[in-house]
Amino acid sequence: MHRHLSLFLALLLVCAACNGDSEASTTTAESTTSSSVASTTSTEASTTTTQPSAPTTDPDLSGLEGVSDEVRAQLEQLIRDAQDIRDLPFLTPPRITVVSNEELAERVRAEISEDSEDFPADEALYQVLGLLAEDADFEAIVLDLYGEQVAGFYDGDTGEIVVPSREEGLSLTQQGTLVHELVHALTDQHFQFNDKYQAMFDEDRLDEASAYQALIEGDAVLAELLWARSLSQVDLGRFLAESLEIDSSALNAAPRFLRESLFFPYNIGLAFVQTLYIRGEWDPVNDAYTTMAALPGSSEQVINPDDYMRDLPLDVDIPEVVLPGYELERTTVLGEQGFRILLNQGSTVDVLAEAVDGWGGDSYHQWFDGDNAAVLLVFEGDSPRDVDELEDALLTYATESVSEDNFVWVEQADGKLYFIAADVTEVGEQIRAAVGLG
Repeated sequence: MHRHLSLFLALLLVCAACNGDSEASTTTAESTTSSSVASTTSTEASTTTTQPSAPTTDPDLSGLEGVSDEVRAQLEQLIRDAQDIRDLPFLTPPRITVVSNEELAERVRAEISEDSEDFPADEALYQVLGLLAEDADFEAIVLDLYGEQVAGFYDGDTGEIVVPSREEGLSLTQQGTLVHELVHALTDQHFQFNDKYQAMFDEDRLDEASAYQALIEGDAVLAELLWARSLSQVDLGRFLAESLEIDSSALNAAPRFLRESLFFPYNIGLAFVQTLYIRGEWDPVNDAYTTMAALPGSSEQVINPDDYMRDLPLDVDIPEVVLPGYELERTTVLGEQGFRILLNQGSTVDVLAEAVDGWGGDSYHQWFDGDNAAVLLVFEGDSPRDVDELEDALLTYATESVSEDNFVWVEQADGKLYFIAADVTEVGEQIRAAVGLG
């Protein structure tokens, strides 16, 4: 679920940026970001795509079967376009695998199944926090999301770009999606981002992974947007018309927190990459693949590009807590983006920004006993005022969003802010006592 979100969402965002449609964005601020990037890059697209400064690797589709001559020619041109736009050559010709629609659907389901063991614990947690309805089926929601149109995807584990078999030519929206995926394959060859990202994810460095994914997806979205802006007026009109036919009903029906989580690496990532691109075109973007992984990175640095490489997250100590009958599911960092998603369920944009802009660092524990969830979150701000502001916001959130049947506690101690939530009151009280708040 976390590794191949570009299956569908990136195309929606590029189409929104081209036609000013804000439905693909989850907030007014995000919509403005996409639209502004579209306008600032429109004059650069033709220069980038027609005057490459780096050599390109000739496409090699000699072993490709299951496509028509028309599709083969389109793929060859898209491989050249991706290199020209991104100003990088493929080190080896990209590996394109053509599968049937049924095989493509099965591969998508296989990707989802890799994370399925976490679904019960996450579902219980989201329900405790008031983010997901008590009767909601989280796995079914995710499967519905990925049941919508898939034009192809990059598999970082195998290095493949997987596309469905086509006898007829690729539509413009399909071509745009393939440019996006080709850029993933291209940049992974140069910067090995898949291994770095997967290590972050496997080690539960989830806020770092979120920031790194924003770089990866923002890079590909910008390249796709430049490609779209290089189209003729007639083709751009066709591209936009095709975008209106995309079925996004499952996305629109998904819980708000999930939509915002999914859009973050594309929408805010696009703005972050655009900031780097303005400083020196693709060179600063290329440098970020190594720099961000070594910082460590944080979603704060993506949301606020001026903080990149300067405002590094604080290490926040969290007391050891043992809950009989519960398993510690993960210890991680929620990050500024995590707080935004949590608080955005009922807060206005102004209140949200004031509450989370002073994020300094946090530490997060999540437990699960097979049925019930519990969470402990410890926050440190850049200043005491930042802690006070987040405390007010979390108290409002707890009152408005967490069920009265659940335990929730918000309290400051020793300059830190503690947030505790649990299905079972006794468990919540155990956590509170264990961290010295009892």
